Amino acid sequence: MIRYAILTEQGNREYQEDSVFVCQENGRQLFLVADGLGGHGNGKEASHTIAECAGKFFGEEEDNDKLIQRIFLEGNQQLIKKQGEMGNFHTMKTTCVLAVVDHGVIRIAHVGDSRGYLFQKRRVLFQTLDHSVPQMLVQSGEIREKEIRKHPDRNKLLRVLGEREKEVKYTVSPALSRENIDALLLCSDGFWEYITETYMLKYLRRAKNVKEWLDAMKLHIHKAGRKEKRDNCSAIGVWFDKEKIWL
Repeated sequence: MIRYAILTEQGNREYQEDSVFVCQENGRQLFLVADGLGGHGNGKEASHTIAECAGKFFGEEEDNDKLIQRIFLEGNQQLIKKQGEMGNFHTMKTTCVLAVVDHGVIRIAHVGDSRGYLFQKRRVLFQTLDHSVPQMLVQSGEIREKEIRKHPDRNKLLRVLGEREKEVKYTVSPALSRENIDALLLCSDGFWEYITETYMLKYLRRAKNVKEWLDAMKLHIHKAGRKEKRDNCSAIGVWFDKEKIWL
């Protein structure tokens, strides 16, 4: 049994530039969060383009590795084509994180700093690594992981979709068995910026259903960001037979 809930908020920004997409068919699910970059609605066009491509390719491609590849590579080409049509080559870009769940196997793929998490009972089993300057500094040992959220270069991304002169490089997780995973979270940086993994787990343990889990995290984010100009905030929470793990 898979249950999911969606959260999407504009925050204090003038435009909502995130896109969230879910598709299910014959025991196979695709969940996607894209965080558009550019402002003035250009980012929304970019994130929506990738979500549209994901829906189209999901119906055409049965092989999950090829599906992921098409979303990032062909989706990027479609985005570049749209940039040309609209005469906007500089600000129509997007990050993207997605998860394919297919008959007991989960794959997560991403570009940029939208994140994917997998939770196993009372710990984080898997977390994507941002394609960003602060994440690079963590990898080199110059800063600690917890410093990413407040780092002055946090918004400097090394990879996004919509770059015309760079090869698209996306990261894909190994295939993970759903049997040992209790929850999945996909989210934009406007979500994870204001809530740590410790609190994600805390609210997971307390929640009675997946919507309650997202609602609890939403309230935490509102409180943590009440004095700041919060970015667009989007997330998809997914539960896999969670009721059995709290017995």
